[in-house]
Amino acid sequence: MSPGRRRLLVAVKSLLAVAILVAVGWMYTGWLADPRLAQRTSLRVGYLIPAGLLYLACHTLWGTFWWQLLRGQGVAVSWYAGVRAYFVSQVGKYFPGKAWVLVLRVFLLRSSGAKPAVVLVTGVYETLTNMAAGAVLGVCLLPWSGLADGLNELQRYGLFGLALLPLALLGLNRLVRRVATKYRGPDAPPVPVPSLRLLAQGMAQATVGWCLLGLSLWLTTCGLCTDPPPLTASTFLQDLSGVCLAYVIGFVVLVSPAGMGAREWALQTVLERQLAVSEPAAGPVAAAVALALRVVWTAFEVALVVGVWFWKPSPPAVLPQGESVERQEVPA
Repeated sequence: MSPGRRRLLVAVKSLLAVAILVAVGWMYTGWLADPRLAQRTSLRVGYLIPAGLLYLACHTLWGTFWWQLLRGQGVAVSWYAGVRAYFVSQVGKYFPGKAWVLVLRVFLLRSSGAKPAVVLVTGVYETLTNMAAGAVLGVCLLPWSGLADGLNELQRYGLFGLALLPLALLGLNRLVRRVATKYRGPDAPPVPVPSLRLLAQGMAQATVGWCLLGLSLWLTTCGLCTDPPPLTASTFLQDLSGVCLAYVIGFVVLVSPAGMGAREWALQTVLERQLAVSEPAAGPVAAAVALALRVVWTAFEVALVVGVWFWKPSPPAVLPQGESVERQEVPA
């Protein structure tokens, strides 16, 4: 791609991102101006703090999985250095295209000796694994979320198509193997293809993380609503399905920085149905909770990124002599 076309593409993406932010801001200005909102909401920080901590705990699990993928490819990096790079790279999701996340990871691990290709490929596997687990959970729990109500047939097929993300992981493995087998030379370095066992382990870790995010959503609702729903199995499954689908939909919308707009729409739809049982102003309150969740998660994430940015990791760890590192090579 020529430099002119590249600059044009960046400009178009930036304009789309700004347009999305303006539209979201205009939409929420209307919701938050509802006079009933002040009477039906009450800020309780005691719920919002654990909600933010659960968000960080979820991403610590996801960052740990990426570190495990790196170690599986022989990258001798400490757990803290890997998780630190993961959290700092999340800043890139606030820029259009979301590719900046991977670019930042390459930059942050350059001193560890990790090859850019390994960092990029493991980053793609980590992201797809986490999103695949969320898509499967969200679609399986779709009856609790209420998101399917009002959607046309094509949109419903699109939601169920998200559940096929695990197959994309298997397909990516097979594609990388075939391409590597056909084109790489006899002395080429091993291709960074993780084992299926490690991917299954990542799916399990991601599922635990999604459950933490579902609980974080419920705590945020309690931290804002004067009459929040009790934590029952049905409420938790509803929040879990909503947060999974909202996060994955926001990820799929590439031009939206950090999924803004798409994620809030999905969350508001779930919460409005949940709160309608006992809340006369369910629409405005649901919008306020969806926006509060974004603010809480972003605030805790930014605070942690600032902290780990100034707390530098120790020099790259060297694997102890005799320690075996799982590494899957493609036969020549």
